[in-house]
Amino acid sequence: MDTCNKISKFLQKSGYECRVMGVPKTIDNDLFGTDHCPGFASAAKYIATTTMEVYLDARVYDTGMICVIEVMGRHAGWLTAATRLANEKGCGPDLIYLPEVPFDVDKMVEDVIRIYEKNRKVIVAVSEGVHTKEGLFISEIGAGDDVAVDSFGHKQLGGTALVLADILKKATGAKVRGIELSLMQRCASHCASQTDIDESFMAGQTAVIKALEGLTDYMIGFERVPGKNYKCEIDLIPLDEVANTEKKVPRDWINPAGNFVTEDFVDYALPLIQNETCQQIVDGLPRFAKLKKIFVQKP
Repeated sequence: MDTCNKISKFLQKSGYECRVMGVPKTIDNDLFGTDHCPGFASAAKYIATTTMEVYLDARVYDTGMICVIEVMGRHAGWLTAATRLANEKGCGPDLIYLPEVPFDVDKMVEDVIRIYEKNRKVIVAVSEGVHTKEGLFISEIGAGDDVAVDSFGHKQLGGTALVLADILKKATGAKVRGIELSLMQRCASHCASQTDIDESFMAGQTAVIKALEGLTDYMIGFERVPGKNYKCEIDLIPLDEVANTEKKVPRDWINPAGNFVTEDFVDYALPLIQNETCQQIVDGLPRFAKLKKIFVQKP
């Protein structure tokens, strides 16, 4: 959205007529001003479903086991919080750690040992971006200065689950698995939310209509209508307000101990993952659309 804003301002300053409308699409769900972002709901549905499956797999045998599930999220923990939806069906994590709260490795070990001694099974959901109070990412522990950065200068995350799994293995002696959902959580179209698909189409459609009407310099957002039944309406948010502003999980949606999320998150996220897709299947495999890029020809 910052790029949209900069391009729009540059074109206006240059006197070049071009309308710019931002369409949110980040699964991180961290854009300011909108109730949620298209894409988040489908990723959340996949994450909750996979968490349930890991939960059941971990209980196939009576052998004790600790599973650490690493979910995407650098500064905002919306996706990791989605594992909480699995608890609604009795197959969710015991502990959830988000980057909104400083991460204490020793306290995490204490939490896990307490639950493991009681149940012999523990599932921990953790955001890839959890960090200590000093600002050190868990994935940096033991890596020293050998941490890759992307083109924006951001440290490339990943490996948090493996680091924590190693720590827990040494602390408990139990069988520990580190599971990184990685790219699967943002490309699992077979587990998409139809509500999400419908709203994604509506966002893009509205952006085109508003641009044709002469509007520019706005992002398409969603505003949830108060009431028992879920409904969202389109909201137009100035790009100046959205650019470089992150929306994080509210602190009061995280329990005081910082190791779980509350029912408020469930009330927010559960309506977003509803309804199933009717994906076309050919020879038992999904049929994906292949879009052809067509360049606009000058008249």
